[in-house]
Amino acid sequence: MDMVGVPQADAERLRKLRGRGRYTADERFMDGAFDGAAFAAFVRTPHAHARVLSVDVSEAAAMPGVVRVLTAADCAGLGNFPVMDRIGKGLAIPFRPVLAGDVVRHPGEAVACVIAETQAAALDAAEAVLVDYEALPAAVGLVDGAPLVHPGAPGNVALRHEAGDADAVQAAMSEASLVVETEITLPRLAPVTLEPRAAAAAWDAESGVYIVRAPHQGVNEMRRDFAAVFGLPADRFVVLSGEVGGGFGPRNIAYPEYAAVMLAARLTGRAVVWQGNRSESFLTDIQGRGVRVRGRLAMDEAGRFTALSMAYDADLGAYISPVAVFANVNNPLQSLTGCYAIPAAHAVFRMMHTHAVPTGPYRGAGRPEMALLVERLVDIAGRRLGLDPFVLRERNIIPSEAFPWTLPSGARYDSGDFSRMMRTARAASDWEGYAVRQAPGVRLGRGMALFIEVSGGGGAPDDAALTLSAVDGRAALRIETVTASSGQSHARTFALVAGPRLGLPEVSVSLIASDPATGLSGAGSYASRSTIAAGSAVAAAADALSLRLRGMAGLRANCAPEDLHLADECVCRADGSPVCRVVDLLAEPLSETGRVLPSQAFASGCHVAEVAVDEATGAAVLTRYLAVDDAGVTIDHQAAEAQIQGGIAQGVGEVLGEEAVIDAASGQPYAASLMDYMLPRANDFPDYRVMECNTPSPFNPLGVKGIGEAGTTGALCAVTSAVADALGGRDLPAMPFTQERLWRVMRG
Repeated sequence: MDMVGVPQADAERLRKLRGRGRYTADERFMDGAFDGAAFAAFVRTPHAHARVLSVDVSEAAAMPGVVRVLTAADCAGLGNFPVMDRIGKGLAIPFRPVLAGDVVRHPGEAVACVIAETQAAALDAAEAVLVDYEALPAAVGLVDGAPLVHPGAPGNVALRHEAGDADAVQAAMSEASLVVETEITLPRLAPVTLEPRAAAAAWDAESGVYIVRAPHQGVNEMRRDFAAVFGLPADRFVVLSGEVGGGFGPRNIAYPEYAAVMLAARLTGRAVVWQGNRSESFLTDIQGRGVRVRGRLAMDEAGRFTALSMAYDADLGAYISPVAVFANVNNPLQSLTGCYAIPAAHAVFRMMHTHAVPTGPYRGAGRPEMALLVERLVDIAGRRLGLDPFVLRERNIIPSEAFPWTLPSGARYDSGDFSRMMRTARAASDWEGYAVRQAPGVRLGRGMALFIEVSGGGGAPDDAALTLSAVDGRAALRIETVTASSGQSHARTFALVAGPRLGLPEVSVSLIASDPATGLSGAGSYASRSTIAAGSAVAAAADALSLRLRGMAGLRANCAPEDLHLADECVCRADGSPVCRVVDLLAEPLSETGRVLPSQAFASGCHVAEVAVDEATGAAVLTRYLAVDDAGVTIDHQAAEAQIQGGIAQGVGEVLGEEAVIDAASGQPYAASLMDYMLPRANDFPDYRVMECNTPSPFNPLGVKGIGEAGTTGALCAVTSAVADALGGRDLPAMPFTQERLWRVMRG
C-alpha cells in the first residue's frame, strides 16, 4: 500500500500491524553499522549472594568460533553507573560493575561475557565457563538485621529521609476523634516488554565513537549513563533505537550488559550483538514496586481529616538504578495528602538494599503507592464511620476555587475540580444500581478511587527544533525532539500542536524523535512529561515560525502581523481571504528552536471498579470499570484514552496476579518465565469506559497534564477497594489478590 499522503502516525501503526517493526534483534539481518557482527552471551551467577573464588575461561576460549571471553579484569578502569542524588544528604551509592569480580549480589548478575561468530557458539561457550563460588547468606525483602549487601550502607539502609511536621501530626493524632491505620506491601513487578532486552554495539576507532543500538526511552539519558561508565564526553556515543516494545520506566537507563557489549566491540574490533531471552529479562531487567507503606489518618468529630503520617520503605535491590531513590521519595511527596485538604502531614522514607535485581521507576513510580495508601485509609475510615465513599471524600476534598493548592510537603497543585469529577463518575458508573447486579454464589464488590499525581518535570530545559520548507509545491514541517516515543503517538500529538499554529494539515508534519546525532537539550519519555515539556517546546517554536511567516506576508499585504492568521496552508486576513500560500514564503527553509524549562502539572482522576469474587473458588473477575480523568487540555483524545486503557491493564494485573516472587530463604526468583508470572489477558477485562473531566493547567502554555500513569494509579486503588468491599470488611490478604489468597480469607 502506498503511504504517500498518509499521516506519519497512521503509517507507523500500519507498519507495526503488518509485522514490519524494527527491533534490536533485527539488526543482525540488516546492512549498516552492525553488519557482520559477532554475538555475545553472558555467564550469570545462580546465587543471590556469593564470593567469586575463580573464573576459568580457558575451555570456553578454545571452543570453535569463540572470538574472546571478557571477565571483570577486562573492565578495569570503567566507572560507575550514575545515580540521581537530589533527595536529602548521605545517600550511599555503591559501585555497580559491568561484570562482577569478587562478589555477586543478585541472581543473574553477569560474571563473564563470551563473544563468538554465531549466537549458538556463544551460548555453548558460556556454558563451558567454570566459576567457583562460595555461597553467602542473602538479604531478602524489607527486613531488619539481614546480611549486609554493601559496607557503605549500614543496616542495608542507603538513605533515610524525613519530610513534614512530625510535631503537628502528633498533636493532631492525640486530639483526633478517630485514627485509622493500615499497612500495604506492594510486591516486585516485572516489566515484560515485547522484546527481551538486547543491544548491538560498534566502535569507530578512527573517531573514538561508540555506536550502540538498544531499546530506550530517551537518547540523552543513555548518553549520560555511558559517559559516566566509559569516562568520555556524551558526544562520543551515537545511541540508536527502533521499536521500544513498551517502556514503563525500566527502559530509561543503560544496563551493564550494554556496556559489556560496547567494551567487547572495542576490544575485538568487531560489531557485537546481544539478544537476551525472556528468562534473562526476568532475572536482570529493572523491576518495579517492592515497596511497603504504613500510614495513619486522623479525623475530627465532623469526619474531617486533620493529619496524615506515612512510613515508606523501598527495596532498591543490590544496586541503585539512576532515579530509583528520587522516584521513591520525590513522587510520593508530590501527592502526600492526595486530593484532600489535610493540614498536617509527616513522612519517613527508608531506601534499603537487598540481594535482588535492582528496582526502579515502573509505570507510576511512587505515585500509585502513595495514592493506594491514602485511598485505603479513607476507605477504612468510611467503613468505620458508616459513610458512603463519595460522601466522605466530598467532605474532605480540596475545593476547586482553592487552586493552586500547597501541600504540607511543599508541593503545589495547579488545578482540579474533584467534586465535579466525582459527580460524573458516580452517575456514569451507575453507582446507585449496584444492588441489582448482585448474583448468587458471587461476592460482588465495588470500589472507587480519587487520586492526583505529579506529571512533567525533568532536569534540563527541553528543546524542539522545527524546520519549515517547500516539498513538492507544498509547505512541509519537520519537528525534531529529544523525547522518544514508546507507544504514546508522539507523531500525531506534536503534529496537532504545531500544525494548527502554522495552518498545516497533519499529513504535512513529520517527527524525528530522539535522533542519535541530536544536539538538542531535553529528557526522554518518562514521568508523563512528553506533551508538557516537549509539546510546549514544539508550541513555542511553531509560534515563532508563525510570527515570521505573518511578518513576511504582512509586508506583501501592507498590514501588521497581528492582523493575519494561518489557515488551510495560507496566510489569511481577518476576514479569511488569503494573502498568499505558506509555501510561497519558503524560498529557503525557515527554522526555529523552542526551549522551555521543565514544569510540573497534576493530573487527577476518579475511577470506579466492580469485582466479582467466586465464593467457592476465590477467583476474582473484573466486571465493570469506569475512568474519569483530568488531563488538562487534551491534545489527542484517542492517544489519551489508549494511555489510560494500557495503564488500567497494568494496574489490574498488579492487583489480581502479577508478582515477581523471591524465595525468602535463598533469594532465588521463582518467576523466570511467563509460565511463572501472571500477565492479564484481553479476556480478563470488561469493556471499560474512559471519560474526560478536564481543568487546564496554568503551569504550562498548552494547559496540559500528563496521562501516562493515570490508568495504573487509578486501577490499583479502585480494584483494591472493590476487592476489599467484596470481602465485607475482612482484612485484605497480601497483594496480589490471587485466587488462593482470596479463598483463604473467605474461609477464615
